[in-house]
Amino acid sequence: MKKWIALFLCLLLTAGTVGVTAESLAVTAAAGPLITTKNFPVYALSVTDVWREDFPVYFVDGAEDLPFIDLADWKDFLIYAYDRIDSANGDKVFGLTMEVQEEERTVVLTRETGADAMFDFENRQIVFEDYVAFIQPANVGYMEITGIPEMRNNEPFLLQRTKDRNLYGEVTVVDLKEYDIPMIAQDGKYLLPLQTLSGFMLSHTFAGVYFNGESLFMNVIPEHTDPWNVLENNLSLNGLLTADVIAKYQAYEGTAEESLNYLLRIIGEASGKGKELIEQYRINQESSLYLKYRSAPKAARSEALIEYGINELALELDCFYGLKESHNIRDFRLFFLQNELGDGLIDPDAAKADQAVADLMQYWFDDSHSAFISSSYLSSQKNAEANPGFSTSAGQALYTELDDLRARYPNATLPYYEVGDTAYISFDEFVCDLDEAGVVDYYKLVAEGKMPSDTLGIISEAHRQIIRENSPIKNVVLDLSANNGGMNPAAYFTMAWFLGEANYSFQNTFTGAQTTHYFRADVNFDHQFDGNDTLAGRGLKLYCLISPGSFSCANLVACAFKESGKVTLLGRTSGGGSCVVGYNTTAWGTSYQYSSSNRLAFVKNGSYYDVEQGAEPDYMINDYSHYYDREALTEFIHGLY
Repeated sequence: MKKWIALFLCLLLTAGTVGVTAESLAVTAAAGPLITTKNFPVYALSVTDVWREDFPVYFVDGAEDLPFIDLADWKDFLIYAYDRIDSANGDKVFGLTMEVQEEERTVVLTRETGADAMFDFENRQIVFEDYVAFIQPANVGYMEITGIPEMRNNEPFLLQRTKDRNLYGEVTVVDLKEYDIPMIAQDGKYLLPLQTLSGFMLSHTFAGVYFNGESLFMNVIPEHTDPWNVLENNLSLNGLLTADVIAKYQAYEGTAEESLNYLLRIIGEASGKGKELIEQYRINQESSLYLKYRSAPKAARSEALIEYGINELALELDCFYGLKESHNIRDFRLFFLQNELGDGLIDPDAAKADQAVADLMQYWFDDSHSAFISSSYLSSQKNAEANPGFSTSAGQALYTELDDLRARYPNATLPYYEVGDTAYISFDEFVCDLDEAGVVDYYKLVAEGKMPSDTLGIISEAHRQIIRENSPIKNVVLDLSANNGGMNPAAYFTMAWFLGEANYSFQNTFTGAQTTHYFRADVNFDHQFDGNDTLAGRGLKLYCLISPGSFSCANLVACAFKESGKVTLLGRTSGGGSCVVGYNTTAWGTSYQYSSSNRLAFVKNGSYYDVEQGAEPDYMINDYSHYYDREALTEFIHGLY
């Protein structure tokens, strides 16, 4: 019965006949809605960093959990936000101007590049001349998403583009009227809901804007989470949550807070690493923007927030979910009615709405990129229940199987290992080391002898070993069999190391834009991009070991190797994962990640093909145990030629 109630409500929503609808809000000032305003502080990335103490927020017809922002204020907010994230060099080059045409009831925001967005309040539409050009950071190539600058300290830095091929996106119309989302032009103000502005114009930077009735918060979405989640993950990674520790914790009698403090004490007393992690956790607690956001009173969601929230979520996913077509989803509002998700999304209890978002990401999308991050401030639950889908569960089981097998062959987990004339390079994630400015200055670290043991560090050391004087190496094997992806720049660095000049391609499912970037990597960190940085052209035989666990960036690398014809793939078909991870929030403050509209692709005969289906090996190895017996695998490779 409840599902039919949800169906009836959502049908009414699309017809615009329930409660305070967007149709009734988007009217002239003469018969307009009741608008009130309050000023709030804006916290940016830290509990000690307040950008503004008096940022104006507007509310319509008494719904004080559904904030609206005037476009003039939003312009200032965007300039501040982009200035914070714009460049690792600290250059402030982002520009944004605003033009109001009162008679036409339109507002145009124009970037320093000339790209613009027109807000048509008469027809309730946002029109982007080129959405990709409007939202991208300054001083980067079109659809460039490496996340690092080409120049740093006035010298070439890590990756250098050699040429591009771009197909620019079409004019894109975001029809808010179709989704019953309000735009209000009244009393000289041009108001849109905060989530619509944030979701379409800021979330692509991984930043979200949150409101909790007391303050506004701009935070990095994947970091907008309880510090305990970070601690728990670190404790697991360092093997500190042992069976003995867990048993002591479960046997302890006390309140939840007392039990937690007891757990932290015994972990901190057990080892120096445990003490270090606990101390960092305490620091994170004190500085956590998420905990401050969550400290506001819990309450039921208003009817206005429920109606707007479900429609806004549908709109953003219809525009930005990159696997919508392959999931056979035509319209997310309809999709919410075809399963139990609609029940949760229309429930006043934010915990139930958050659980619906978690189930959507993890159970229904089931694409291994989509996931729940953190709860709304309105929810009484800190975390949603994890209900992984069938593919995700199978993937987790595979990684466990591969880990168990590698435990029998310790050499298989070494970053660099030689067997006679064959070198093996292994890492399970593409990682670049980061600092406050973004990717660290590797050139400075090299000069100081402090190269990190991340992907770039492993590759640079392996390169030095392979090309050393009198090197016996004739075969090089990159083991990506248990690599589940990671950071794009590290993957591109790896591709260029093997291929010399490499390339990657994207197609944007929202705008139709396409791009191919060719690039080289400075593997030896001498600020030069030449033959000294690559294994290509040295007479070496190059191999890549893959499995269904080779996912996301690992899958991209495998597909690039396959298409190049210069690297032989061994193992089983790689695991797919074609979309770059995107981050967003809901109107009631839930955080999640998803497969975005930027889909990785390769170009063949001038056409773009996405890499979702994975790369097939040139030589099949069915038994996973044969992957990690390096001596036996070396003999197998010798038999291939």
